[in-house]
Amino acid sequence: MRKTTTVALTTAAALIATGGAATAFATTGGESSPASAQATKADASAKHAPKKDGARKLCKRAPKIDKRIDRVLKRLDGDATKRGSVDRLEKRIENAKKAGHGTIEDFLNERLKDRRALKPKLEDRQKDLAKVRVWCAAEKKEKKERKAEKQGESSDS
Repeated sequence: MRKTTTVALTTAAALIATGGAATAFATTGGESSPASAQATKADASAKHAPKKDGARKLCKRAPKIDKRIDRVLKRLDGDATKRGSVDRLEKRIENAKKAGHGTIEDFLNERLKDRRALKPKLEDRQKDLAKVRVWCAAEKKEKKERKAEKQGESSDS
């Protein structure tokens, strides 16, 4: 009996120390309510919510993103010998049709549809990214001007 009581008290003390289930049990009368669970989730997500829009990181990553888009577009436009190209996939569909593999042909046709839809999306992203690079350059120039103006004021004092 003494051993069971000791284990129970140790467990209760650990729960109280961590503020886990013991707190929830005590505040809700033994039942966990959905409202308190939502409030806890909202508090946790508020801690991890973005504080800024990520413009600096996007400006820093823009050249890499642009290279990646160029590489994928080049691959899509490649000939039948280039892995990942639309032409190669069309050739595979043709081969599946000749071999009488209807299921494979259907699967590859879905991939072809997705691959063809990818090209306009990437081209749009490329145009948007060009606008972002222009904005980043303007922000960088403006920041340098503010810094130079600030240094000019401090030297006048």
